[in-house]
Amino acid sequence: MAVSVTAGAAGGQDGGHEVLQVAVVEDHEVTRLGFVQALARDRRLRVVADAPSVRQLLESGAEYEVCLADLVGVGTEAEFLELVRRTDVVVCTAAEQWRSLVAPWVRGARAVHGKKVGPVTLADAVWDARHRPFELKPHLAQALTDAVSDCALSVSQDFAQLLALTARGRRVAAVRQQLAMSDERYLAELERLRKLCSSAGLGDLDFISLPLTGPQASPPASQAPEDWAALVTTAERRTLEYCADGFTEHEIAAETGLSYHTVVTQIRHAMDRFGIQSKHADLRLVFAMYVCSRHSRPEALLRRLKAAGAAAPQPRR
Repeated sequence: MAVSVTAGAAGGQDGGHEVLQVAVVEDHEVTRLGFVQALARDRRLRVVADAPSVRQLLESGAEYEVCLADLVGVGTEAEFLELVRRTDVVVCTAAEQWRSLVAPWVRGARAVHGKKVGPVTLADAVWDARHRPFELKPHLAQALTDAVSDCALSVSQDFAQLLALTARGRRVAAVRQQLAMSDERYLAELERLRKLCSSAGLGDLDFISLPLTGPQASPPASQAPEDWAALVTTAERRTLEYCADGFTEHEIAAETGLSYHTVVTQIRHAMDRFGIQSKHADLRLVFAMYVCSRHSRPEALLRRLKAAGAAAPQPRR
């Protein structure tokens, strides 16, 4: 699919107000259109390019100041890092587990959000990526709080309190004022946390490396998504549909009325059936998207699943 580019130089004015030039990268066409329409409602922003992959955007020659990008399915780790090197990047991903939110921030993304944020929040994140690039938002603050707790990272007591209060929706500026934390101290603590996360291996972006190069042929019939779907139960399929939409196990339980234990068991049994031993959150998402046919390039997902040890399914007789 070709890149959509709207003419216009980077930077501009609209009725005397600054207008920020934005690019969007998202492999699902409907979702990409939704991002474009959401950002277009904000007079501060002008979407000048949108593309299904990072590679196609980089090759398009489009000029922009901030890029809103998904992670899974849009390119390789190297391509994502090249995008971060060239411009300010805001990540919006369905992979909402804290490791998936922390990793792109460690590698240079200005902000990271889950896909359930509203259009105003998303537009503000894009604007702030250029004008307030060090202002943490609740999604990322919560992910960093979880990282500090789960990985026993050593941060100061007041900075840990800042993360916790920001995760609850408080603005960073107000929290810093409450804690009497200077700009210099805040930036130093933030950079120190980034280095701690990097040293702990939390900048690993392997989960986004779904190669998009080469022919995009459908997988062989014996390994097509519908054959995998035929080997999961109706109840498992329903749970996987929620998982493919980015819901956590607790959220799935709340939506369906099932117990948390039942949800976890259904996902585990479905993945075990294909010989997938790892139950990492990002691999669960890839598995669910493949089984539920939620991706425009199923062969890319299949490569990831096979690399994780998934065996080709045998059709039911």
